[in-house]
Amino acid sequence: MATMNFYSKLLEQSDKKFLIEPFEKLDVEPILLDTKDYVWLTPDAYTYVKTKLDIEHREPQMKIYITGEVDPNKAYDVSDLQEVERVQEETDEDVLDAYKEKTLRLINEQISNQLMISNFELYHFFKLNHYLESKGFFITDENREEKYLEVINSGDTEALEKLSEYLDSLDDFNAIDATYMKYKEYKNKIKAAKTKEEISDAYYELSGKLF
Repeated sequence: MATMNFYSKLLEQSDKKFLIEPFEKLDVEPILLDTKDYVWLTPDAYTYVKTKLDIEHREPQMKIYITGEVDPNKAYDVSDLQEVERVQEETDEDVLDAYKEKTLRLINEQISNQLMISNFELYHFFKLNHYLESKGFFITDENREEKYLEVINSGDTEALEKLSEYLDSLDDFNAIDATYMKYKEYKNKIKAAKTKEEISDAYYELSGKLF
């Protein structure tokens, strides 16, 4: 029967190797990292690292480290780990700001993925617009309805097909504009939030409206 093992990714700086991203793997699963880039942990050490780094609520931080060469055959315990001395204790406001920062990054990633698809749509839209212009149909916001009628009444079947594609693309871009306005609204909500619960609620509500 497969058993669960516990690890953390490492980030080396000078003589310290910082534990920045704890993760779990079944012993039958491969780890696609070089042995120098992660460390094996005992369950207690894994819980300790997760609690200290608070990855769920914030970006990975360089708080906990080990020194010396990493032994890939050793499960490192809490006693093997060292913690960076903090000159100043974190306030509740510091923790909340970190949670806001992570949440905003997650939202930006979602938006970026959507915009990457939109870039292909934009390229197609410009091709359609160029085609219609080459046929003498110069469409602007002011003459849009008039030009649509000109294409329809032209008897040019291909131009009519291209116009149909053009209108579909235009609808997509209008939807993207609406998405941006939602994003802007909820970004402001997250920045103004006073608790982690308010931040989470805003994040999941926006995600539900976007996708």
